[in-house]
Amino acid sequence: MLQVPLPPYGFAGNAFPWICWTLWISRNLLLFENRRQSAAEVFTKAIGSLKEWELAQPPKKETIPKSPHHNHAPVETSREIICNTDASWKGGIKSAGLAWIFTDPSSQELQRGSCAQDFVSSPCMAEALTIREALLQAASLNYHHICVKSDSQVLVHTIFSRRRSSELFGVLADIDDLAFSSSSFRSCRFIYIPRSLNGLVV
Repeated sequence: MLQVPLPPYGFAGNAFPWICWTLWISRNLLLFENRRQSAAEVFTKAIGSLKEWELAQPPKKETIPKSPHHNHAPVETSREIICNTDASWKGGIKSAGLAWIFTDPSSQELQRGSCAQDFVSSPCMAEALTIREALLQAASLNYHHICVKSDSQVLVHTIFSRRRSSELFGVLADIDDLAFSSSSFRSCRFIYIPRSLNGLVV
């Protein structure tokens, strides 16, 4: 069994694509130019190409993950307003119904609202639009501590992780600004609840 010595430097990347690429080049040299290369030469060239690629990349900056509550005071549950949100979507006509309800810590209803929205691309977009509208309403009502509950687990995770999908980019940016960047709320959090428990919104 042929043992090929490793080059005298380390590497952090995945060598497999570079080895495949170098094998392909070596195969073409053999077929079209009748030039043979040993396994050691192929391997060394592959690792050398990988190292050159790594050295050509800009240095990575270390980033500290942001917490969704980074700029907010600790949650004051005794003053926290609960906001249940829900949406219905009609795919045939691309329209949605958005609804939300606010309750105080003792589960007493404070306010509720709903609206219709046209040109809605998906159920997830409808849920995101509902949360954005609910946050706007909460800010106008001067609620400072808010807990938004939704039965869309994917959307809650996306908001919590502060990711940006291409479809929801604009709406998620608005939600992020309202919840975490603006001065409207002293605390704002999002919770997923099963649909069976999201019965306050009709």
